[in-house]
Order: sequence, then C-alpha cells, then structure tokens
Amino acid sequence: MNEHPASSASDEQIEAAIARARQSPFYQRHLDGIAIRSRAELRRAPLTTKDHLRDASPNGMLIVPRERAWHYHETSGTTGEPISTWCGLPEVQQMGAIVHRMTPELSQPSMLLNRFPLFAPVSFVFEEAMRTAGYCHIAAGNLSWDVPFDRALDFLIRLEATALSSLPLEPILLREVARTKGISLPGAVEALKVLFLGGAILPPAMRRMIERDFGARIVEIYGSNETLLMGVGCTAGRLHVSEELVEMELLDAQSQVPVAPGELGVVTITSLVHTVAPLVRYFTGDLARAHVDACACGTPGRTIEVFGRFDDVIRWNGVRLSHYELLDACYDFVPKLGARIFFVVIQPDKLRLLVEVDHPANRLNPSAESELAARVKMPIEVEYLAENDVLDRSALFRTPKIYKPSQISDWRGSGRKTITIMEALLEWPKFDRATIYHLIRRQIASARRRRRFLRDKPA
Repeated sequence: MNEHPASSASDEQIEAAIARARQSPFYQRHLDGIAIRSRAELRRAPLTTKDHLRDASPNGMLIVPRERAWHYHETSGTTGEPISTWCGLPEVQQMGAIVHRMTPELSQPSMLLNRFPLFAPVSFVFEEAMRTAGYCHIAAGNLSWDVPFDRALDFLIRLEATALSSLPLEPILLREVARTKGISLPGAVEALKVLFLGGAILPPAMRRMIERDFGARIVEIYGSNETLLMGVGCTAGRLHVSEELVEMELLDAQSQVPVAPGELGVVTITSLVHTVAPLVRYFTGDLARAHVDACACGTPGRTIEVFGRFDDVIRWNGVRLSHYELLDACYDFVPKLGARIFFVVIQPDKLRLLVEVDHPANRLNPSAESELAARVKMPIEVEYLAENDVLDRSALFRTPKIYKPSQISDWRGSGRKTITIMEALLEWPKFDRATIYHLIRRQIASARRRRRFLRDKPA
C-alpha cells in the first residue's frame, strides 16, 4: 500500500528518539528486545495506547526525575482514571518558535489574549511564541475566576489585543457576549488580526463564520496534552504537520497499517524532541487525512485535515458521519436562519438539531432543512428555540465555568444526556442524601443569620 510523503525525520533522529524513550520504565518493557534503528524499522514497535499511558501514570513515562520536568498536567478523568502528562521547557520553547515562524502577524507589534488555561501545556506554547516575538502576552485562561467571558471581551476591546488563542467555540461565545452588551463586531475589535484556535475540531463552515464575525485570520493549532504541538496552520489555511517535532503516521483504525494518500487514518505519533516523556507510536484516536498536493504557502512537508475522534464517528444504515462533517453541515445551515447558537443530540434513529432563532414560530425553512438532511444522509429534525434555550448567556458574565464546551451530545450510550451547551460543559458533583441535607440546612441557616444581622441595630 502507498505511503504518505516522507517526513523530515532521518534514520538518525528516529534511532535517537527510540533510545531516549527506552530510558522510561514503560518503554524499557514495551520495546524490550525490539531493534529500531531507522524510520523503516519504526513499524516494528508496538503501538502505545491511552490505556498504556493511564496504567503508567504518574511516573512510568518519565525519562528524567520528576522535579526536572518543567510542566505537569492531568486529564480530567471524566472517562476513566486521569492520565499524567509531563513536558520539558526545551520542546515548549521549540514549539513556541514554530508558532511564531508560521504566523507573520507576530512579526509586527502584537498583544495576545491567551484563553487557554495555565494547567494545559498549550498555554505555555503561546507564552513562548510571544516571548520569541518580544511582544505582550496576557494570561487570561478561561478557567480563571478573574476573567469571565465579558472581561475577556473587554480586554480585546480596551487593550486593543491583536491576537486571541482559544478553543474554537470561544469566539462564538464572545460574540454572544458582545450582542448582549450591544457591542458591534468586528468593528469593536478592529485591532484583532489573528485567532489561534485549537483543542477541538474546526470545520470549514465554522472557520468561515468566525473569520467573518471577527474580521481576523484563523490559524489552526493541532495537538494534545500527551503529544503537545503536532501542527500549525499557514497563511493558505492548511494545517502543516510540525515534522521537526514528531514523526506522524496515519494508520487504518482496524488493521493499524498505513493508509493510502488521501484516505482517513488515525494519527499515530513518535516524539522526536521531547526531553521528559517521549512517546513511540502513540495511537491518538484522532482521524485525519493528508493532502496529496503541495501547499500554496510554499512551506514544505505534509498538510492534514483533522476530523476528530475515531470513536465519535456516527454509523447509521451504512452511513459514516464524523462530528467534523456534522458540525460543518450545521454551521452551513444556521446562518441561513440568521443564527449562530445550536446544539445537536444524536439518537439511535435520528439527529435532533436545536437552533436558537428570533421568533421561533416564524423560522421554519423547509428547503434549507432538506439540504441539510441530504448532506448528512441521516434523518434530522430541526427544532427552533428562543434565545438562551441552548446557551444561558448570563453564565458567561458570572464565572468562566467553561473549559471544553461541546455542541454535540451522543445519547446512544450510557453517558450524560445533555441538551444544552451549558449542560455539556458542566458536570456537577453527585451528592448523597446526607450531603444534600447538609447543604440545604447550611443555606437555610446562613439565610436566617443574614436576616438577623440585617435586623441588628447599633446600640
């Protein structure tokens, strides 16, 4: 079977990367007795899976003493035990330099509002990019209690920030904050030149909508907490593999052999520069397709399109639909209604699209709905709802609360059956009866005490 164009990794780089990985307790066992001295021999190595990382946490992937690692991160653990990830300063500095090199806007006087939380390694990649540029970095992660969404918008406007880094849905939420406050975009953020968006899928229609709303260019960022940076978007809108950082394979999800150029495969990563917790053939679970033509920007190497998680692909009567393709279709559909905010519920026999619109009773659009159904090739029902039925905008002013919001909920399994963006992004703790009783009793007692204090008169 044909392979994708060769990456820039040399046999010497691969051999050095494998030798470095063998210093960890995990790879001492995982690669025991397997000789790997070249790119061609890399396929001898067994895959590394998320379960391997989970079982090896917290220390099994380390090749240095823990105190020599520069950054530590854990996944949320919502789908199992948390996974520990470690990284070193040298690779983060190299990643920041790549982001700077790929973004001409950072060669001009710049100010970046960084909305990635400090607990996530990607936040430090952007800090290093601005350090390389020599310009201002505003650490205002969306988990910071001090910077809810309305204050982040205020920073963009009042400080005349020229760049924003965030999850792809954040600009859409910021637009809703602006609408609520009567602020017109993109005029109010005319200094904004570039948006770095990553951490979730970024389908073309969503990208076009954000670029229109903000009047700024989007640079797609691809990576994960385990692998760190894997790709950066260019001026031509393509996502370039960061081949000086990683050796990337695209493998068939079932057979785990390389796919042909232009076919979908699971991104599989071998670290080339990671100094703390390198990975060998890490099977990320992300579906991607490599472009077979050269990029118009002139940057050499492969460009890819990332379609989201393989496990998220919807299969129905022979149809295969990724979340990327579903969101792309929805983002093409909702502007025809003058809308932005929507939520999709996946049920066993159909999709439900909940869209916030003005005057829901008058918004029926049968022709647009037919086009949407033809595109997704699945039964889909559209429900037209009023503002705040899908997104409670008041929460965006109270606290940040948002890390990785979702617009899709799959009801076919045993997981949470959410129906709004706010429900999807929050997972409240589950209390037993004794705890609930204690909370209620405390609230009542505090309310009574407050009233008593207010009734007290100075002697």
